[in-house]
Amino acid sequence: MVEQAAGAPVEPTTRSVVGVLRRSLEHLAAEVPESYQRLVADLDRLVVEVAVDAEVFSLRAGRGRVEVVDGHAATAGASIATTRNTVLAVLDAEVALAEAVESGRLEVRGSLDDILRAYDTLTAYVHAAIRASSAPGLIDALRNTPDGVR
Repeated sequence: MVEQAAGAPVEPTTRSVVGVLRRSLEHLAAEVPESYQRLVADLDRLVVEVAVDAEVFSLRAGRGRVEVVDGHAATAGASIATTRNTVLAVLDAEVALAEAVESGRLEVRGSLDDILRAYDTLTAYVHAAIRASSAPGLIDALRNTPDGVR
């Protein structure tokens, strides 16, 4: 389960951000294994906590794969907070990643080294995703919000 800000659990679904992320990582591992392993290597031992609207989860590398863990991380090197709308705006090139950070639509916290490693990991994820045939369908799943509103 994913924790809401108020503490009430949210079930991860196939349309939740964490659900889509998990599916995308499975597809990347199967479709573009070399690119996926680059993603695992870039993440290394860094734990990244991510909050998207009411969903909170963390990413870490372990046992040759990226692990997605529901809820707050006990210790996170970097943390990211944003909204689904901002994620989609960046994916749709309506706003640049740097502009989202500068405007406060995307908050990033951590040491400079950890933030740079998180950025490298994100870049590796994007490079893997553009090579995966499943990416358009997964973006569509992300776009189709649980409440039907973007």
